[in-house]
Amino acid sequence: MILERVDLYGYFGLARNGAEKAFLTGYRHSQMEELGVERIRPAMLVLPGGGYAFCSQREAEPVAMRYYTAGYDAFVLDYDIAPFCYPTQMLQAGMAMLYLHREAEALGIDRTKVAAIGFSAGGHLCGCLGLLWDDAALRAQFGAECADIRPDAILLSYPVVSCEKSIGHVDSFKNFCGTKVRPEDYSLERKARSDAPPCFFWTTSTDAAVPVENSVLLYTALHRAGVATELHIFDAGPHGMATCDVEVYAEAPKDLDNAHAAHWLELSLEFLQKQGFCLCCKDKR
Repeated sequence: MILERVDLYGYFGLARNGAEKAFLTGYRHSQMEELGVERIRPAMLVLPGGGYAFCSQREAEPVAMRYYTAGYDAFVLDYDIAPFCYPTQMLQAGMAMLYLHREAEALGIDRTKVAAIGFSAGGHLCGCLGLLWDDAALRAQFGAECADIRPDAILLSYPVVSCEKSIGHVDSFKNFCGTKVRPEDYSLERKARSDAPPCFFWTTSTDAAVPVENSVLLYTALHRAGVATELHIFDAGPHGMATCDVEVYAEAPKDLDNAHAAHWLELSLEFLQKQGFCLCCKDKR
């Protein structure tokens, strides 16, 4: 494994202006020279949740490792949290996607198959990449190159979507927007567009923190816009299940809810395969 950490502000030569994070940790496969081929892999950008108040460790490395073992090169973004607000997180996530597309050849990844997965508030940030890659702040910083901020697929895990008070996660929108932008302008069900990337959702009916209606609203909007999308609602399970296994719990979960919901990962891989995400090889002999 090639393990590396990239300072995205340093890579782009941008002033931090007080920002503390924007570090991208990569978990990459080494090339096996004895095989006589160069392997070109799909990539996965992982955006942990935490209500924009912290970055959940449970939704970071354990997720990256699951995609790594499935053949992906995985990258985890550690982004700034409150009191930093818009446009900080948008810019940092945008830098991560742009870096992966820019450096695809050097990293050995397929620049046309770079997906992003987000959890809870990280799902909101992931949705912003998929629906608002041409946001004003991103255009101002990167110009026409912001087109490469759009992921080639997005996976939204129990995502924060709507600012509607009856179903929204108020703190996430408060922390993301601050006093800079209006929550309704970043309420994702209002931003569906026909050129959004393929989108996979999973959530549970009993999520008490981010109600299932968040996913249903955005799924419906994307479906109506003609976007390839798939929604899986598991019958039961709490918020923040992540990989649903012992890696993200103090001890192995014994309830069937976790075991059942854990199928989300294999379902996501099947969805991505259907979108053309696969390992490619170039003959070097």
